[in-house]
Formats: sequence, C-alpha cells, structure tokens
Amino acid sequence: MPEKNQIMEKLKLEKPLVVFDLETTGVMINLDKVVELSYMKISPSGEKEVKTYKINPGIKIPQESIDVHGITDEEAKKHPYFKEYAQEFLEVFSNCYFGGFNVIGFDLPMLQKEFKEAGINFEYKMEDIIDSKTIFHSMEKRDLTSAYKFYCGKDHIDAHSAEGDVLATYEILESQLEKYPEIKDKEFLSSLHSQKDERYVDADRRFYWRDGEAYFNFGKHRGESLKSVFMSNPGFLNWMLQADFGIEVKEIVNNAINGIFPTKK
Repeated sequence: MPEKNQIMEKLKLEKPLVVFDLETTGVMINLDKVVELSYMKISPSGEKEVKTYKINPGIKIPQESIDVHGITDEEAKKHPYFKEYAQEFLEVFSNCYFGGFNVIGFDLPMLQKEFKEAGINFEYKMEDIIDSKTIFHSMEKRDLTSAYKFYCGKDHIDAHSAEGDVLATYEILESQLEKYPEIKDKEFLSSLHSQKDERYVDADRRFYWRDGEAYFNFGKHRGESLKSVFMSNPGFLNWMLQADFGIEVKEIVNNAINGIFPTKK
C-alpha cells in the first residue's frame, strides 16, 4: 500500500497532482519552444511518478538559454519533437491538478501553446492550479510593516507616518546587518542593488537577449530584433524616445538610432 502523501491529504485532492517545470529556448511564449519537461505526478492514494523528457525544439537554442539550463542544440537534436510526445503528455496532464512555481504565468501557457502546435486542444481551469509562486507572493507580504515584524519581531504601530517609517527602517537595517554579515561588504551590497534578470537587456524587460542581440519584448514589434526595427521602422524608435519609457530603455533606443546596438557575448 502506498505511503500517505501530506499534500494530497491536507488539500483533500480527489484528482492527481502534477507538479511540473519546463526549460525552454527563451521567455517568449508565442515564439519559444520547450527543450525539457519534468514532472512529478502524485495520485490521491499517494503513489508518485517522476519523469523527465528532453525535447527537440526544432529551432536554435540561444546561448543565453543554454547558460541557464545547459541543453545545447547538439543535445536537443538527439531527442523527439514535442508532437511526438504529445499524446503521452496529454495523458499525464489530463484530469489533474497543476502544481509548480509560476505555472500560471509561464509553464501552463507555454504547454498549452505546444499542444496547440501539435494539433491538440489542451485546456485548464484556474481552480485546478496550485501555484507556489502565487501562494508565496500572496502570503508573504513585502511591505515595511511585514519587514519590521520579520526582522525586529515588533508590530509597526506608527506605519505610514514619515518619522515612524524612518525609525522602523533604521531598526530593520540594524537587524539585517546582524543577520546577513556579507552586506557589510559595499561591493556585495552594490551587486544586490544592481541585480536584474540576465535574460533581459534592461531592468524594465522591454528588450530581451537572443543570440547576443536585443529583441523587442512588447508591442507590435515583439519578437523582432532592435536592429531590424531600426532598419524597417525607425519612426517607432523615435516615438519611444517621446513616450513614457524608463531612462535605461530610452538610452538603449537613442544609441540604436545612432547605430550603436547592445550586444552580449
């Protein structure tokens, strides 16, 4: 008899739970492809099945993505296309709950797109999703009051008064210096403040990296390179300089207008 599973028991799930994750050629759901799919399927009785599949995306894998998941074009080409796995995957992902980290924002829409391209209609309902990222962001508040409680163990009684917020922030910093000795290093501290997702060219994620070039991540030119848009529609770049974009984005666009394009080795 299988061992009881706490998640299935506590949530009283009457259908299997499939916790899964995808590795892909990039972050654009409408353009990119899956290169690896891994799942754990837990039955209501507690039985577990864990499997991982490498998948040939049929397109070139950018170096930026290879740096993340380590799957090269040469490795991917040894494996079947998604459509060859489609019926098997459909059985796994039918009549179940879906679990994972950010499956709502990325993995499920990407999976749905892959099924569609394989000629299969794959639907899911929000009430069948258990997304750990959503739970994390909903339950663990990120405001000053929560930080004060976490680091100082106190209730922030004077919340939203300027002086009260200043005093609370000072106490938080004192506690952080005790808890994280490494932030005493100014270079380390600076690196924390300058961190951004390396898949994107800018902090606002208006452009993303593909094969070392900047590609649009929004609007009618989504999925096109900055260089190609400069050649075909320079007026769009001029519009961006006048529109409500951040300083970093405007600097990238202004440089492009002057023939200087961001590159990533």
